[in-house]
Amino acid sequence: MIEDFYFKEIIADRDNERLDRFLRRNYVSIRLSVLQSFIRSGKVLVNDKRIKDGAFRVQIGQRIIVKVPGSAEEISKRYGRTSPQQIPLEMELEVLYEDKDLVALNKPSGLSVQPGTNIANKSLYNALLGKMKSFFFVHRLDKYTSGVIVIAKNYEMARKLSELFSSHEIEKKYLTLVKGLVKSSMDVKTPLDGKYAFTHIEPVDFFTRYTLLEVQIFTGRKHQIRKHLSSIDFPVIGDDLYGDRDENEFFRKKYGLKGYFLHCSELSFVHPLRHVKVTIKAQLDKEKADILGRL
Repeated sequence: MIEDFYFKEIIADRDNERLDRFLRRNYVSIRLSVLQSFIRSGKVLVNDKRIKDGAFRVQIGQRIIVKVPGSAEEISKRYGRTSPQQIPLEMELEVLYEDKDLVALNKPSGLSVQPGTNIANKSLYNALLGKMKSFFFVHRLDKYTSGVIVIAKNYEMARKLSELFSSHEIEKKYLTLVKGLVKSSMDVKTPLDGKYAFTHIEPVDFFTRYTLLEVQIFTGRKHQIRKHLSSIDFPVIGDDLYGDRDENEFFRKKYGLKGYFLHCSELSFVHPLRHVKVTIKAQLDKEKADILGRL
């Protein structure tokens, strides 16, 4: 009996593209988490060899197949996702830097990068529809993290910037307000999810019970800053997941804080095509600046 595979063999058409992103691009109706689980469980073959690392770089001409049986209808029902809504969102965006290959924006707090089932079309993705002919997200900021976000205008720049982020060749600095007084700079190297993680913190300003920190991360683990600061008992203000809920409620009622106080203040890297150092900075949004002024 011949099994009916929805995932037919496909041929890579780009060099050095991550395997998980290649699959996401070719199977847009399937949830990314599902595609990543297929990779981890050995269901993905590249030139007949099982690859279990989503960061594996595929090359033009390689043959990729996902060995999961089922018809298109069965697969869609079992693993399907809601496609991003193609609805332009009217929103004024602050441009921090732009050339013919990339643009850097000051992302507002509360705006997700990608649309999801619970946020309809209120996302940066939808805000860029109609404003840019094509765009590629090469990194993410969480919904309530404001500040510098870099977007590629073409695939070649997206590939090169993705490589810089993956190899940690982009310097990333953040500002965050934390509970407690951090009296000196320190390095935090507590592993996260079993992986090496490195965060450096510097106190910038002091308030009665709080410290404004400049944070530099040298790895890119999920929620790295929030997890690391919580682990040393200096939780980010407004962070209900890893922080102090009572303190957060106080800030919401007294200062009107929405989300948490975390801002990507600076990105610095060597431009992949122009080969010059580019440093992009973003000022704190009015909400966070006003809170610091009232403390």
